[in-house]
Amino acid sequence: MKRTLLLFLLVSLPVAAAERLAVRLQHGGSLGAAESQRVLGLTEDVARELTGLELTPAPEGLLSGRCGAQDACLRAVAAEAKTEHVLVVGLTPKRQGTLEVDVAWVDTVRGSLARRAVGTVAPAALARELRPVVAGLVPAFARKGWGGVVAPGTARLRVDGRMTEPGEVVALTAGPHEVDLLLPSGEASLTRERISEGVRLRLEPRPDFVPQPGESRAPRGKGLRTASYVTFSLGALAVAGSLVAGGLSRGALRGVEPCAGYPRSCTSFPEASPVYERAGRYARTGNVLLGAGAGLTTVGAGLFVFDLLSSQSE
Repeated sequence: MKRTLLLFLLVSLPVAAAERLAVRLQHGGSLGAAESQRVLGLTEDVARELTGLELTPAPEGLLSGRCGAQDACLRAVAAEAKTEHVLVVGLTPKRQGTLEVDVAWVDTVRGSLARRAVGTVAPAALARELRPVVAGLVPAFARKGWGGVVAPGTARLRVDGRMTEPGEVVALTAGPHEVDLLLPSGEASLTRERISEGVRLRLEPRPDFVPQPGESRAPRGKGLRTASYVTFSLGALAVAGSLVAGGLSRGALRGVEPCAGYPRSCTSFPEASPVYERAGRYARTGNVLLGAGAGLTTVGAGLFVFDLLSSQSE
C-alpha cells in the first residue's frame, strides 16, 4: 500500500533539455560570399524573433547544393547539423535580381518535416516575406514565450484539465501548469510543472516505481470505487441502526400508563422515571445514528458519482 501511494505522488520525473535550432542556407553556388552571409544573418534574426529555441551556428552553415522539394535530402542536411531543429532556406537567383525562396523546418527528434514556398521576392523584402512563412513552420511549443510537455510511449497527459493523445507534444505558455500523467497500467500522478520557453519537457516514470512484470496493482479508480462502497454501506448500517434504536425507544414505553382521565389508574413516578430515561437514551442514540448514516451515505454516493464521471472523461 505504501508503495502505491508513493507511486501516485512521485511517478513523474521531469526531464528537460535545451532545444537547439540551426539555420542552413542553400543557394546552389549562385550567391557570392558576402550576400550569402547577409541572407544567413537575416534568416537567423527572423528565427530569434519567432522562436524561444537556442540558436546554434551549424558547421558549414552555407551549403552550395540545394535540396528543393526532396525530403530525403533535407533530412540528410538536418542530420549533419546535430541539433533538435533545423531551418533550411533554399535560394535561387532569378531575373532582375529577385530570389526564388523556399523554406523547410526539420524536427530531428520526432522526424517531422514541413516545407513551404515563399515565392519570388526582392532581396530588400526578404526578411518581410520570410517572417510569416517561418512563423507558420515553427512548432507550437517552440514559439516565443512557449514551451511544451510530452509523455513517454503510450502514456497520456491531462494538462490544466484537458486530455491529450499519446505522444502529443502539448504546447503551453511558459510558467507553472497542472500536469496529470496517466500511465497505461492505470496509475496516475498530479504534478505542478514549470514550463520553460523553448523547452520540450518530457515526463518520465521513476524506474523504481514502474510496475515489474507479474506485479499486480489495483487499476486506477478501484480504490475510490471501493471507498464509495464501504462509506455508503456504513451509512446504510447506521441508518438501519437508528431505526432499531427508535423501535427500542418506543418499545420501552409499552406498559407505562399515563395519568389522564378518571379514574387515575396510571404508572407511578418511581416506576415510570427509569423507563422514560431508558427510552430517551434509545431515542438520542437513534438520532445520532440517523445523522451519521445520512452523512456517510451522501459521501459514498458522491464518491461513486465522481469516480464514474472521471472514468468516462478518460
